[in-house]
This record gives sequence, structure tokens and C-alpha cells, in this order.
Amino acid sequence: AHSHVRTYTIMAYLAAITAETGVPLFVRTTGNLPPLSFPVVGSLNGVHLFASNLKTSLLSCTNGGVKVVWKCFYQSITLILVMTDDSPVETHLLHLLDTMFNALVLLIGLQELECVQNVERLKKDLKCCYPLIDNLLQGTQLMYPLTQSVDVVAVEDVSTLSQCMDAFSEAVHSGYGCVSVDGKIIVATESWWNLSPLEIGLLAHLIASLPPARCQDIPVYLPRASNKVAHRMLVFSLLEGVHVCVLCDAEPSLRRAQDEVGVYWSGLTERLVKCARNPSSVPPGVDLSPSVLAFCLVNLRSRRCVSSLKPSTFLGDSINNTLSAGFQGELSTEERHRYLVDFYKTVADNMLPSQVKDGVKQETTAANGAQLRPPEEVTPANGRLLHAGIPHKITESYICTKKYKAYTLHQDEYNLFVLLTPNTPTFALRKATMDVYKTLTDNKEVGVALEGAPVN
Repeated sequence: AHSHVRTYTIMAYLAAITAETGVPLFVRTTGNLPPLSFPVVGSLNGVHLFASNLKTSLLSCTNGGVKVVWKCFYQSITLILVMTDDSPVETHLLHLLDTMFNALVLLIGLQELECVQNVERLKKDLKCCYPLIDNLLQGTQLMYPLTQSVDVVAVEDVSTLSQCMDAFSEAVHSGYGCVSVDGKIIVATESWWNLSPLEIGLLAHLIASLPPARCQDIPVYLPRASNKVAHRMLVFSLLEGVHVCVLCDAEPSLRRAQDEVGVYWSGLTERLVKCARNPSSVPPGVDLSPSVLAFCLVNLRSRRCVSSLKPSTFLGDSINNTLSAGFQGELSTEERHRYLVDFYKTVADNMLPSQVKDGVKQETTAANGAQLRPPEEVTPANGRLLHAGIPHKITESYICTKKYKAYTLHQDEYNLFVLLTPNTPTFALRKATMDVYKTLTDNKEVGVALEGAPVN
């Protein structure tokens, strides 16, 4: 992973324990925290086991600003997540636990996890998962797994890149391929988009967690489509932070595929450089107000999102550029990301819907019919959501602080979250957010990135 992708440090523990015997498989720590001792891990597991013996489901508990979340998968592996209590609902942490387990499936397969035969061998096999687990736990500028939506980048003239991607995939005998910049998808084949958002999101994080190398050949298990049979993931570095990736079987060899990379991608270096140097994730022609510090637009139907922590980079007016720089200078990139994430956790699921009922890929079973324990569905019936006792549907919300103001909007199949400068008048927040929404949704390139519209 590249240093410029990393944002603020999250303080958390993640422990994996065998459900039957209570043997710790691993404990991962992020942030400036002391190691989690064996007695503490045993106590956390003991509490969950005690509740289970009483036929009670212990989902989470909060104490002293810290939240602990448990989840058992296949009655085989229990994951325990300890994090700062920064959300009114535990939905996001449950999403993260599901993603963590499926990250293990991605790299070692479901068969080893659903029925643990040799604990010591499993401990050894799980070590290859540590970089990916740490990448998910530490937090990056990728909004997945928080939004459960694939991070994408909108670029100009995507048809040229799309045609090259299709041709390259065909040359290496693979229908599954994508080009990404810092984990955000620039372009992908149709078959790649037919993978579940979970699989695409995990593969993106896996690419971001790999050590720098010109080319890599990694066995992966697709948690939904092929969780017991491995495929090969070939990853080639085109530029710093820019990778082309394909999924294939025994053929071709890594060397042959690398030869094809030069044939198909060497002529697009200048175009790829523009993609890599564009920090806004939207085309240069998308002009947003300098008061907009960051945004995240989620398409709930396609499960794709476009986000930016520097949305005003390409303003054409030099005066607006000056104003934008002055406003954005008040908050660093790390701070903008943290506040955008905090705002999302406050309103998404708790107030706004996080999915639409029609057209969303349901991630409940694998291709072989095995239950994969999707994230818990939080509904108004359980009384944990803020809008559970409100008769009308919440479509907008905002907060005001000394450092920033934020506004969220749910319209059609979109959720939009916007971070604005603190001197933006409160009465103007809605209009500023609506302007961002209209600018983004009216843009052809953004539409192609979020909706997968045909490119000609």
C-alpha cells in the first residue's frame, strides 16, 4: 500500500478464536495500543460463550467509550472486534466483522474455516491474511467496507480504457479484469462487475495491501462464487498506485501475461498518469464549490460509490482556487476523511436507508448454496434505529460543528454525504448539497462509473 492512501489511525483489536475449544488463532492490533493479553481474550470469549450456553445472542456491549462486538461463523470461528464507540448503531461493526471473515475466506478458502481440523496448521495458514486484515482494520481512503459499495473513479474517455481492458483480458484468457488506482476501480470487464460487491471490494483492498512489486501471482477464493476452489489473481503494476488485475486459472503463465501488459498498456501511460494524479475521483470538468471539503456519493442499486477528499482541485477560476485552498487548509486530508466517516456512521443505517429493495445483489449464499452469514439486517422492528419511532421517512439531515458542517441527502437510489466549510451559512447547506448532487448525477462520466452505463 502507498503511504498517501493511508489516513488517520484507528485504534482497535481483532481476535479470532475457535468456537469449540476457545483457542486463539490470532490477535491483530492497530493504533498505539498495548498487546491484548491471553487472559483478556479468554474473558471476552468466555462472556460470549456463557451467553450462548444460555441460548442468548450476545451481539455487542459498550463500556467507557469502547464497543465490543462478537460474531460466530459456521459455529467454527468467533471474531471479536474491540473499537472506539463512534456510532449510534453497531451495524457498521457487524459489516466489518463479516468483511473480515470473508477476507479470510478470500485467501485460505472456506473449507479450512468451516471445519477446523488442525489448529496449529490453521494458525500458520492465516498468517498470509494479516496484511489484508490490517488494511481493513486500519482504515484507508476507500469507503468500502463502511458503505458496502465498491469505490470507483470517474474518468474522461473511459471507452478507450474499457476497450483496452477487454482486449487485454481476452489475450490472457480471462473474462475478469480491472484497472484500479489506489484501490478505486477505473475500469473493469463486464464479468468483473458481475462479481458481488463484497468480492470486488475485498480484491481492491487486497491489491492495496500487497507489497510493491512489478507483478504478482496470488491464489484467491471468491467468497460468493468459488469459496472452495482457488483461482489465480495476477496483479501488474502499471504506475505507482495504478494496477491492472485479472483472475484466471492455470493459464497463462505469469511471464506470458506480463509480456501482454507491455503490448496493451504501454501506449496508455499518459492517460493513466492523469488518472493517478487526479485526487478528486471525478473528471476535471466537474466544478464544485470551494466550500465543499469532501463528499461521498453512493449508488444503492449498483453498490458503487465515488468519493473525494479534494473535490475542488480542478476549479477553473483562479479566485475560486485561492478560496478553496484557504478553506481546505483548515482541515487536513486525514481530518476530512475522519469527519466524513464519522458523519456517515452517524446517519447511515441509523437515519437514512443503506440499501434499496429492488435490484441490489443479495449476498446471502455462495454458489454452492452454503450460508455465508450476511451482515445482520437492522430494521425498525428491533427499535435500535433513530427513525424507528418517527412516522415519516428521513431523507435529509445535517450537523454543525466548529470545524465543519455536514449535510446528507437521500434521493432516488443515491445517498450523498457532503462535508462543507464551517463558515458556510446553515441556511445554504441544503442548496450547496443539492448543487453537488445535480453536478455529479448530471455528469456522464460519473454516471458511467456509478451505474455501469454502456460506453461507446
